Amino acid sequence: MTELQLTLRDIVIEDGNPYPIHADLRSCAPEEERPLIIICHGFLGYKRWGFFPTLSERLAEAGFHVCTMSFSLNGVDEETGLITRPEEFARNTVSKELADLERVCTYIRSGSLPLPVGTKGWGLMGYSRGAAIALLVASGRNEVQSIVTWATPSKLDRYSERRKEQWRRDGPLVFDDPRACMPLELPYSYYEDVAANREERDLVSIVNTCTIPHLMIHGDRDAAVTLRETLALATGARRGRYRLEVIEGCGHMFNVAHPVRRTSDELERAVGLTENWFRETLIHT
Repeated sequence: MTELQLTLRDIVIEDGNPYPIHADLRSCAPEEERPLIIICHGFLGYKRWGFFPTLSERLAEAGFHVCTMSFSLNGVDEETGLITRPEEFARNTVSKELADLERVCTYIRSGSLPLPVGTKGWGLMGYSRGAAIALLVASGRNEVQSIVTWATPSKLDRYSERRKEQWRRDGPLVFDDPRACMPLELPYSYYEDVAANREERDLVSIVNTCTIPHLMIHGDRDAAVTLRETLALATGARRGRYRLEVIEGCGHMFNVAHPVRRTSDELERAVGLTENWFRETLIHT
């Protein structure tokens, strides 16, 4: 049996926007036309955070071209993985991340990707807030034929009325992260963007009208995005094919840390489910 040779290539999408998008391309057959999967990270993430390299490699070995992107205003130094531009992080919004994923799709659709990809047969995979971004963009893209989301939120407004009033009155939410060079700030303008687009970004309504095959994977011990949220997406009047897989004993990060030095049974389960879903919906259809 011939051993698979995985190729990894870093690309930078510079399309006139002042903030470029970095992405990793992985493939075991870079000269062949294959289905493409685009992967979106969550809050505080980037293209090589946590389990994304493992997931991306496994999907490439399964027969896909894989584009794992970083949102342009994540504030991350792509070489070190540290958040070195907190001022950019503070300017990020859901609208900007949606625009970033649209930029990636437009770049690929134009034929600029250095891999042979057809105009149809794309998959989207998103984690946590990236899951919401993937769902919102997929609903308007004919190229997308399959979606997988991990730790999927059911709403973008995740704050109590008391917290929002305090936020508006007192200024940015300030918090520490071990990868940041200084405390990070989330200004009230982030919430204003969410509030201004509440109706068209209603995730429950979006999934109920979506006809694209959708797999949701969630840990029953996820404290950051509780299982109740994904259940809200799985119990509505959905029109398309969907499945919810709940992994027992699994937390928000699928029981691994960043950087991943040792995998977990829960992560392996999620990766396997994802691989099988994309095989069924992108290759065997």
